[in-house]
Amino acid sequence: DVINAILDWGPTFLRWPGGNFVSAYHWQDGIGRRDKRPTRLDPAFGLLEPNDVGTDEFIDLCRLLNTEPILTVNMGNGTSEEAAAWVEYCNGGRKTKYGRLRVANGYKEPHNVKTWFIGNELFGNWQVGHVDAETYAMLYLEFARAMREVDADLQLIAVGVPVDLYGRWNELVLKQCREEM
Repeated sequence: DVINAILDWGPTFLRWPGGNFVSAYHWQDGIGRRDKRPTRLDPAFGLLEPNDVGTDEFIDLCRLLNTEPILTVNMGNGTSEEAAAWVEYCNGGRKTKYGRLRVANGYKEPHNVKTWFIGNELFGNWQVGHVDAETYAMLYLEFARAMREVDADLQLIAVGVPVDLYGRWNELVLKQCREEM
């Protein structure tokens, strides 16, 4: 029923993971055999996350729905190296370290994920890894550059805010990061 409803809706893209969850999500917990994946405590919601749905399941869903996948990297407690490794898992060739891991997980061809969000709502104090605009901009550049070292053709999306609620966030982030967005 859910698949049919989404097919009727016809989205051009789906984003995953989303919301507060992503700021403590480590993508390697969601690959490989499901029965071997670790269960983790999700600090955003205080719930156990079994990691039954991960990168490959999300890509399969997008292919089933004929929609473009968009992934969101963990900037809350993740690292730029972790983000770059995820790009390599999704887009790297079979002979790269993480491309070999994707192949071992049953996906010979790259997933070719071209659009990535860098973080989620890091302006908010409810978010794991909450930072101010200047710090976010500095981290955004670090993540963007590491990810583009793996795949130069990525489209990267930064965290934006409603101006009337969060002041100069957008202005400050754009001032430092415009060329990398």
